[in-house]
Amino acid sequence: MNSEDWTHLDEKRLEDWQQRMQLVETLLEERIDESERAEIRRGYIRQHGISERTIRNYLRRYRERGAEGLLLRRRTAQSRSPRIHNEALREKLLALVEEHPRRTVLQLRRMLTSDREYHDAISGVSDRSIYRFLAEQGLTQKQRAAKAIDPERRSYRQFEALESMELVQGDARDGIWLPDPDKPEKAKKTYLFGWVDDYSRKILFARYYWDEKLPRMEDSFKTMVLRWGIPKKAYLDNGHVYVASQFAFVLSRLGVRKIHHRPYQSWCKGKIKAVMKTLKNEFQSEAQRVGFHTLEELNSALWAWIEVEYNRRNHSATGEPADTRFAAGLSSAHRRIKDLRWFEALFLVHDTRSVHKYGTVKLEGNKYRTKAPHGTVSEVR
Repeated sequence: MNSEDWTHLDEKRLEDWQQRMQLVETLLEERIDESERAEIRRGYIRQHGISERTIRNYLRRYRERGAEGLLLRRRTAQSRSPRIHNEALREKLLALVEEHPRRTVLQLRRMLTSDREYHDAISGVSDRSIYRFLAEQGLTQKQRAAKAIDPERRSYRQFEALESMELVQGDARDGIWLPDPDKPEKAKKTYLFGWVDDYSRKILFARYYWDEKLPRMEDSFKTMVLRWGIPKKAYLDNGHVYVASQFAFVLSRLGVRKIHHRPYQSWCKGKIKAVMKTLKNEFQSEAQRVGFHTLEELNSALWAWIEVEYNRRNHSATGEPADTRFAAGLSSAHRRIKDLRWFEALFLVHDTRSVHKYGTVKLEGNKYRTKAPHGTVSEVR
């Protein structure tokens, strides 16, 4: 090995060279058993992620050139010849991929061939050169696919309901901490459920609760419907309370179409998310400092903020107050609850149970007596 080679050998290359030398000299040692040599090969392959063919190449280079053959000189990035020499063509390829990352090499070629400006340039470049050029730019097929589904670069289509109560959006978030009513010396976290009209951005109803279970979400929905009427559609995420069969039963009886966005696509409910963010920054941050002691105090302040502050000020997207836009956009055919007893009954727990031999059924840990015969499967409300 030349002294010049040793001078330019950094610590990493020296370490790699020593490992290759140790492997090759061990494999060429005749006194080592063949099965042991095979085990050494497999261990080196697992450790370094190379193939059997690479090891054979090491042995060939060592036999031909000795230790210097295992130095594996590499050209620097500056000395590498570009795959595509036409700078304009290079920039155009990158622009087309940036515009739509899922374009294949064949699609790129067809597009550039039909373009008079790049027809001659692309005809002198092979598909393999395009593949390698894109790979050198960090745009392999796998990387382009990942780029195509990156939420940070995806374009979205804005939508808006045509009238008030055509579509409502519901969501929940963590609330502030308050003294636990059962253990005043300890703090307990609250949870907020809220509903927003898509057309007007009006907060229809919101309330803090001590937990985020299904009955609490249904309570907020029930209050919203009693105050403002029955929406045509409800846009929800995939939280367990929103996909519960009990809530699906309620919506179906009310004739409300339930829409869920796909997992990890919360931007679909951008309006309710924006409202929740505003509520957090403007109301919750201040409520945390006030020092409320009860849930009733917190909710009273929330409702005052919604009715006096939020729903009356001009919205940045619509340019008018949510209350004004909501009232103007409400259809004359808008449905409201006419039978309160029937409506309240919808929210009773709905399930099926088998009658016990003593003529009772169990529901939510409670026993109820029935006149149905033993073994009968009954609908329990």
